[in-house]
Amino acid sequence: MLKGNQIACNFPACKGLEALVHHFSGCKTRVPGGCGHCKRMWQLLEIHSRMCNERDSCKVPLCRHFKEKIQQQCKKDETKWKLLVNKVIAAKNGSYLFSSR
Repeated sequence: MLKGNQIACNFPACKGLEALVHHFSGCKTRVPGGCGHCKRMWQLLEIHSRMCNERDSCKVPLCRHFKEKIQQQCKKDETKWKLLVNKVIAAKNGSYLFSSR
């Protein structure tokens, strides 16, 4: 949203994004699967947060939230991989015990 003496951009992409932000801020559809426009906005916010290098100073709404969510997911994924590796190693070691060599 424009503030004070800011001039609106005339590029079509900017107009579209401005309309999307305006819709997102007022949309009342709050159901799983919900609104296609809002889904697109969530995607844009997540893409921004993945590319943003300003961890604490970014002014884009929810940037920090998405960064934290992504970091938590990475930790979960890492834990799953470690568990899988441990299971494979255990299975491999167990198979040597029962092999007929």
